[in-house]
Amino acid sequence: MRVVWRLGLAVLSFVVVFGLFELILFATGFESPLLHFGTPRVYRADDELIYSLRPGGALDTNSIGLRGPEVAASARGPRLIALGDSYTYGHGLEYPASYPALLQDELVRRGTLGTGTEVVNAGTPGYNVDQAYALFVERLQALGPDWVLLAIEPKDLAGANVLFDLEGGELVRVPAWKNWIYLQLKLRTTLPEWLQGTRVFGFLAGRLTGSDFFRTLPSSDLDSQIQWQLEKIRWMVADLVERGREDGFEVLVIHYPDRPALVHGGDYRMSSYFELPVQILGPRGNEHMDRLAEVIVETGAHSVDGMKIFLDRESDGTEIDSLFLAADPHMNERGNRMLAGIVADALARPAGRPKSAP
Repeated sequence: MRVVWRLGLAVLSFVVVFGLFELILFATGFESPLLHFGTPRVYRADDELIYSLRPGGALDTNSIGLRGPEVAASARGPRLIALGDSYTYGHGLEYPASYPALLQDELVRRGTLGTGTEVVNAGTPGYNVDQAYALFVERLQALGPDWVLLAIEPKDLAGANVLFDLEGGELVRVPAWKNWIYLQLKLRTTLPEWLQGTRVFGFLAGRLTGSDFFRTLPSSDLDSQIQWQLEKIRWMVADLVERGREDGFEVLVIHYPDRPALVHGGDYRMSSYFELPVQILGPRGNEHMDRLAEVIVETGAHSVDGMKIFLDRESDGTEIDSLFLAADPHMNERGNRMLAGIVADALARPAGRPKSAP
């Protein structure tokens, strides 16, 4: 009887404290934040990738959680897998206007790689190189690609979604549950809806956003984080190249043309999130991106600098703003079409023909 009394008292105390907290948040006008990746209808917590697209849960998402049409187990012709984040995914656009879909159209039109060319869009909003690499190695390599296209942009050097660390010069796995997005999604899929609708839940879940509670980052110093991430990228891209040698595919790294840097003449010190006054790479941004270019060369992967080519196109009269969505760092259809042409040109180089090319 005493145990029941104590349990009841504990529950009552929790309800009172919870209720008071809710009233305080209401009185102060607190509004629950938008939990972007915490939307279970679109995203799911993923024990291997932190999160992934829910099959059938978002626009044009197929049964394996990728954007676009269904992907057959065996390719009918040359197959390319495009890895990346929302820029590859085609944020704000219908699927046919994404760069992978436009690239497929362009390659088919040119006949560059042979008949039946297919480009699989494996871009997921918010992904960094850790997640893109893990997605390919653990789920997509079995699809037998001829090319792996990895788009990298400044955000990828900041090291936010950590799935790997370095120990003794080798990659070691970091559990997905140590990431704040994973935790938010778990809460959104396990707790009752009435609880999720409270201000207390919004307050607590919001505190997770952007946090590194389990200290997966090596340092709070931005330059140190970037050097660590660059070394990881070197390791991951080199591993993709080695897997390609063994499995018969080529790797092309695409330096995505970052809008804020573009409008400042290619100055990566100006890279930011949307219109926020947040420098992604800090005052040494150009040095970091130069080092990224060196790292890719060291891995033996093919590469194409979208930033440089876009700047050259600007000198031909193409205005940068005409290639992007309004007040948004993502490209519009015109910009994606230009990027698709740049990638198609890179794939046509004789030094990097795929195994299935005629």
